[in-house]
Amino acid sequence: MPTKSPPRVAIVGLGTIGRIHAERILRLDAALAAGTDVSADARELFAGEYDVPTYADHETMLADADIDAVFVCVPNRVHEQVAIDALEHECAVLLEKPLAHSVESAERIAAAAADAEASCVVGFTMRFSNATRRVAALRDEGRLGSVSHVDATYLRRNALPGEGRSWFTDPDLAGGGVAMDLGVHALDLALYLLEYPTVREVTGVTRSEFGDYDVEDSVHALVRCGDDRTISIRVSWRATRSSSKRCIVRGSDVGVEFDVTEPTLEVFDTPVGADESDGRPAGPDETLSVDGDDMHLAEDRAFLATLAGERTALAGTVDDALTVQRVLRAIYDSSDRGEAVRPSEYQ
Repeated sequence: MPTKSPPRVAIVGLGTIGRIHAERILRLDAALAAGTDVSADARELFAGEYDVPTYADHETMLADADIDAVFVCVPNRVHEQVAIDALEHECAVLLEKPLAHSVESAERIAAAAADAEASCVVGFTMRFSNATRRVAALRDEGRLGSVSHVDATYLRRNALPGEGRSWFTDPDLAGGGVAMDLGVHALDLALYLLEYPTVREVTGVTRSEFGDYDVEDSVHALVRCGDDRTISIRVSWRATRSSSKRCIVRGSDVGVEFDVTEPTLEVFDTPVGADESDGRPAGPDETLSVDGDDMHLAEDRAFLATLAGERTALAGTVDDALTVQRVLRAIYDSSDRGEAVRPSEYQ
């Protein structure tokens, strides 16, 4: 099916993230054409604000609406049905992270995407931060040397989705807790900066300490990759410390610390033959400035470019998302078993 110009876009799931994408679509070379949600209130609000037809189910929307692309912004368990149906209708798909609620469901989406003519990408937003892009450029230029470790932290001081009453804390709909929410971002960011190496082994601990719900609210994990490169992950909805989206990249020549929402990077040169007592600064050797950005706008622009056959390295692939899904499963299983787990168990 040929793509119209501008492409016509639909959103399935008209909650917070669906509306974030709707606002960005209005700023891009695309037409917002339809919306779908099971909630009549959400449909009414969306139709009134954006003057587009809305539907109670995605099947009717796909049959009736003239669309080229679908943003899937529904609970994780519903990703598979919506994404596969959209791909079968030859619509390009952007799936909000994670790929699915389980490895098995993620694998079925991956199989459908491999067979589809239309593109399918996953919304790994942190890749699109200008800070992340600058670090990736330093890596590609060789300035970092050999990157051996990434520490990715995504901590909220007290920001539980829906205050524990939304689908984010329903294990049947979400597939888990904070690991499936914030942990996905941290894992993808770290793996992306390491250029997605093979993951050999995962050790993780999940905890539920601050609420009356059936999922975890904090996770700590160590991921061992090929060539003994490592990743450490810390995520929490209710951390007893300040909020943070901080990432530390350790290179053999240069290390970098940054927050994906901040306009600066801290650069640390390798202290060869030096220590702090000889006058070398204990803090960063250099601070680099980056422009402010809108990560969701950049993500949506990259997705829409795939409709014209233009794919950037920033666009999250289904293969990358499947790797993240298997690592998440390994974190949960490691915590349950009290031992390291190999994600290859799930292949």
